[in-house]
Amino acid sequence: MSANYVAVVALLIQSSTVLFAQDSTITDKPPVVRTSLLRGIARDGLNTGETILLTYVQPVHWQKRDFLRLGGALAISASALLVEERLSTYLQQNHTRGLDKLERVGYFLGKPTTNYPVMMALWASGVVTKNEWLRDTGLMVIASVTTSGLVQTAAKEIVGRARPGSQLGHLAFDPFSNDAGFHSFPSGHTMLSVATSWVLARQVKSVPLKVVFFALPVITGGSRVYVGAHWLSDVLLGSALGIACAESVLRLYPAIKANRAYSVSVVPTGTGASIVVKL
Repeated sequence: MSANYVAVVALLIQSSTVLFAQDSTITDKPPVVRTSLLRGIARDGLNTGETILLTYVQPVHWQKRDFLRLGGALAISASALLVEERLSTYLQQNHTRGLDKLERVGYFLGKPTTNYPVMMALWASGVVTKNEWLRDTGLMVIASVTTSGLVQTAAKEIVGRARPGSQLGHLAFDPFSNDAGFHSFPSGHTMLSVATSWVLARQVKSVPLKVVFFALPVITGGSRVYVGAHWLSDVLLGSALGIACAESVLRLYPAIKANRAYSVSVVPTGTGASIVVKL
């Protein structure tokens, strides 16, 4: 019995020694916890931010074909000056119940409060389901809409073009005006709608879906002229600016994503934890 007792005691001492040694190891060397979710979100934020910044400086790198496209857009918008006053008057004097409902659809499609939930839902669903197409598409829409939104806000303030409803004519300007009645150029609703739909149309492979996405901004642009919020040239040039922003994002984002290498770690500390981003 005494021999068995001694053996049991020895086994307990040995087990305790091993356990304490393991606890000591854990205490002395806290593990680095790598969180794939945080790493992915950090990557998305960096990629989107860089895409937005580089989109703004794209005109510096334009080539001959880019300036030709700009010239074409300006020419088409300038031609609208010949008819836009009569068109605006005609549309505002010939409202119908059906067109009124269609105008509400167009207005809804161009609202920031409509576009941002859509893009955030795309991105979030991609994160949750680990679907890279949804994730990348959502981020590109975010970059496109954010870029175009800042451009149109600045342009409205700088240009100060009178809206049709002001009854001052289509060539009345008050630059840097705080009056919303002088924020006609460009059409912000149209730009945001184009910036969203253009990316979606370019991302999908289905031809019917492409047609739908390309058509939606037409409804938005038409609705803005219909209610006298913008001139036709505001809508046309606003559409061109929205396309330019979307195309820049579609070209820049994949390259930025492919070239970025980094790691994100969550490191426990004595008072909590710290996040380390290595680029």
